[in-house]
Amino acid sequence: MGTNKEVFMDTRVFTDIVKDIGGAASACVLSNEPLSKADFLDDSDVGKELHFLLKEAYKMTELHRKETSESLPRALLKLRDSMVTVDDVLSKSLVVESPGGSKR
Repeated sequence: MGTNKEVFMDTRVFTDIVKDIGGAASACVLSNEPLSKADFLDDSDVGKELHFLLKEAYKMTELHRKETSESLPRALLKLRDSMVTVDDVLSKSLVVESPGGSKR
């Protein structure tokens, strides 16, 4: 890359990477089995607090999975589309003169 900080992107490769991110994130699901067996923690004050924190951890993990598998890919694809649009507009605004003086 030159000093003009150019960006060159293969949109097909970029799209494939974004799809892979979404697919990998959607596959990361915690089993609810440990949480369903944690009721015994409610027998003490400390256990109740631990059980509460475990439930919160599961909620946050699910939220993170959802955001990573849905929102992040959607945002990255919008970024790609925006870059393609800007590139298209810029390329159409260029006037190139050939050595013979004709313009394209």
